[in-house]
Amino acid sequence: MTVDIDGAKLKNMFESDVCALGGDSGGPALRGTTALGLLSGGSDETKGTSSSSGTYRNYFTPVQRVLEQRGLRVY
Repeated sequence: MTVDIDGAKLKNMFESDVCALGGDSGGPALRGTTALGLLSGGSDETKGTSSSSGTYRNYFTPVQRVLEQRGLRVY
């Protein structure tokens, strides 16, 4: 999906319903021990607090894109 984060249009992101707190940006989205993406932002009304509960929408940049943009590979 394409999302607008702080005025920047980011393409090919994926959405998650996890709660994110301030300072969580860059944190991983994991499936078991496999990193799928890095937290890049979320909608203001759904960012969690330590006592919040509900429906959240947070957006991740796929790990493979980050690696490719930096010329990196994982062995």
